[in-house]
Amino acid sequence: MVSYEPLRGMRDYFGEDAEKIRYIEEQFSKIVKKSGYMEAITPILEEFELFALKGGEELRNTMYTFIDKGGREVALRPEFTPSIVRLFLNSMQHLPKPIRLYYIGTVYRYDEPQFGRYREFRQAGIEMLGESSINSDLEVLSLLWEFFNKINLTNITIKINNIAIYRELFSILKMSEDQEDHLLHLIDKGNKDSVMEYLSNIADSKILNILREMLYNSISKESDFIELIKDMNDEHSKVLENQISRLFKIYEILAKLNVPIKIDLSLVRGLAYYTGVIFEVTHPSVSFSIAGGGRYDNLVQLYGGSSTPSIGFAIGVERVLSVLQNLKIKDNARKIAIIPLNENVIDYALKVLFILHENDIPAILNTKNISLSKIIPNLLDMNINIVIIIGENEKRENKVSIKDLTTRQQSSISLNDLLPYIRQII
Repeated sequence: MVSYEPLRGMRDYFGEDAEKIRYIEEQFSKIVKKSGYMEAITPILEEFELFALKGGEELRNTMYTFIDKGGREVALRPEFTPSIVRLFLNSMQHLPKPIRLYYIGTVYRYDEPQFGRYREFRQAGIEMLGESSINSDLEVLSLLWEFFNKINLTNITIKINNIAIYRELFSILKMSEDQEDHLLHLIDKGNKDSVMEYLSNIADSKILNILREMLYNSISKESDFIELIKDMNDEHSKVLENQISRLFKIYEILAKLNVPIKIDLSLVRGLAYYTGVIFEVTHPSVSFSIAGGGRYDNLVQLYGGSSTPSIGFAIGVERVLSVLQNLKIKDNARKIAIIPLNENVIDYALKVLFILHENDIPAILNTKNISLSKIIPNLLDMNINIVIIIGENEKRENKVSIKDLTTRQQSSISLNDLLPYIRQII
């Protein structure tokens, strides 16, 4: 027998819950459209390799994958960025840079379901492709804050770090890219002691000390950080100094604008393609991040394109909703139903319905073939409080009868006066 329950880790949404999800998505799209981002819609199903190539250990282990009827290994998208990069390479390389895109849709990961973690969930995000300046970092981060400010979720913290600092220190130790990604994965999972134990066998005391200070978040000032890297090889120290300076400059600019931003040098994100500034949004009521992103300057090249520095972020729609527990979708508009009293007036009733809909006034057509006295209680149960009654007389005289179910007042109105009258009472 077919189960009525959705698959484990997936949920049904209807009514107010569905409206709340759409509210978050609509507010997000309004914000990013104002800043010139255009929508991208990509397939849910992609080649497995698109995500596996640089998705990181955790992502590869949690993807929904299968062999399709053509013998291809495919995956349900676990995130959007690789799909956006594929879209860019396929259709948008000729466009002037930077290219600003946004997306909203479902993603799939075979995680162990728990609060804040589902196997099907929604992401809304942006990607800016073809720009490497600090201004692009600032635009993306400011849009992230603008969205949370718009939905009145201001008691958040935006944690930022620069993964380029870790990668440069690892390159001094002549690590392979796979080694770097594995260590970053361990840091992301909180296994700092294991990382330090591993590094103690290959790093000199100076590099080990810098990494220890970062992992345990012991550096609070840019000058202290610069002091730690002095006397290093000129080539490496210059790269490190530039990346440290970029991180602190972003922090200082946004902090001046009262953005709730905080440098967290232990922050590492699970996706292996990040190359520069990374960030996550946290809220005191939950243990998980509710949004995150970062710079990925090499991903387009990794897929065979030309150098295209890029940055983006995604919000977890359900995760945002979980910390907006008191969100109420305002719907103060009075609800209208049109009641044709017999089949002879249905054409006129539909004409009235079309007039209301063409003028953005919500209304439904009563479809129940029961007496008026029995219809009214049913409509009240549906929170409908205005009815437009149409009988033979109304059709013949080009009028409608409007009854307010709250006050019980009823008026006869000519069709020409319908719109101003309805606007007055709703």
